[in-house]
Amino acid sequence: MLDRSIAPEIQPLFSIHLLEPQIETLENGISLYKFPNNDLDLIHLQLNIRSGAMYEKKKHLSLLTYGLLKGSHPRYQATEMADLLDFYGSTFGVDVYLDSVCIKIVIPKRNIPNILPTIYEMISAPKFREDYLNLIRQQRIQSLRNNLKKNSFVATRLLLQAMIGDQSAAGQLASEESYQAVNINDLERYHRETFCAENVSLFATGSLDKETISIIQKTFGAIGHGQEADEIPIFKMPASQAPIINQEVPGSVQSSLCIAMPSLNYAEESHSPFKVLSTISGGYFGSRLMQRIREKLGYTYGIGNGSVYFGRQSIFSIQSDVDATHTQEAIDACFDELERLQREPVPEEELQTVKTYMTGSLIQEMSTSVAYMSKYAFLMTQHVDHHTLQEMLNMIQKTTFEDIMVAAKKYFSYNNFVQIIVGKKL
Repeated sequence: MLDRSIAPEIQPLFSIHLLEPQIETLENGISLYKFPNNDLDLIHLQLNIRSGAMYEKKKHLSLLTYGLLKGSHPRYQATEMADLLDFYGSTFGVDVYLDSVCIKIVIPKRNIPNILPTIYEMISAPKFREDYLNLIRQQRIQSLRNNLKKNSFVATRLLLQAMIGDQSAAGQLASEESYQAVNINDLERYHRETFCAENVSLFATGSLDKETISIIQKTFGAIGHGQEADEIPIFKMPASQAPIINQEVPGSVQSSLCIAMPSLNYAEESHSPFKVLSTISGGYFGSRLMQRIREKLGYTYGIGNGSVYFGRQSIFSIQSDVDATHTQEAIDACFDELERLQREPVPEEELQTVKTYMTGSLIQEMSTSVAYMSKYAFLMTQHVDHHTLQEMLNMIQKTTFEDIMVAAKKYFSYNNFVQIIVGKKL
């Protein structure tokens, strides 16, 4: 009889079978990546647009141009469009990142002919309205006012300013004045410049029969031509020469910490060992930083690290809200953990736990056709293809404690980091 009190032996996963998407080119040159799934009656469409804060010449253009689409249909008001989407069981969403804008559309297959042409009108020929811009702008300004009272928000915006600075709109601090400076002409111009066949990639998954594909081809094959956006330049990071940025907030019971450095992109050879290193340091609940700062010292409820990617660069950061009376002690403990990874081999049991966690997370990111499609689209923005996932899996399994120590010595040097502290004055 099977004893369910005994966990089954863990078997390392060394290979994954990745289905190649079906790729075709629309009449206007847009690449359509198809991920057929006959069991999925909901058709998921994703448009990746080469836009985002890193491409802007003026603050907020991506956020407002594409964020206002749902209320900018040439024939329907925002509430009418919302009712129409709801009637056809469909959803429309926009995510604005540093280096891309992602439009996500979900439609029941049977309703594709009824609603997709209407959605296309909205995204391809929007009518930006002054009243709707004013409404969204005031919401954004109120949200900014509220967020500026949060130390963690202030620390994150100081991070982008310190790392990017005036090299891009992404490094400029948002303000009420920067929101007020955006007008309808700006939105119309930015839409014309960025929404063109040269800047769009299209992805689709679901039960993609001949009729459905034909409608998708006809709809998005009508996107007009324009000027292809330049690649994001390589920024000098950090832009600030100050290794420590300390902003006092009188009366704070917590300090928000953001310890950051310029980091690697997906295409770099040492990216995978660094991912293992960063997971060990603060990339999961059992990480070194969680064990030290939360469990042992009790300075925080949570701490973690991660990387944000854009163009051919990334920023690695450790972030936490800590007890203000122990701000310096928490910072010292963070650097002590990073330094310990440089001089002490990671025990085999801990390394195997991290490998298992990372492998599981990687598989989970591809567990459905929708998830795999999104991951594939993300990798394209990082100038790599889906075969990188197999390479990453191989590297995770092959990474040794010696690799971890080499990466830690190379990247986790104290002088590589900018420290941002919002709360207690040190």
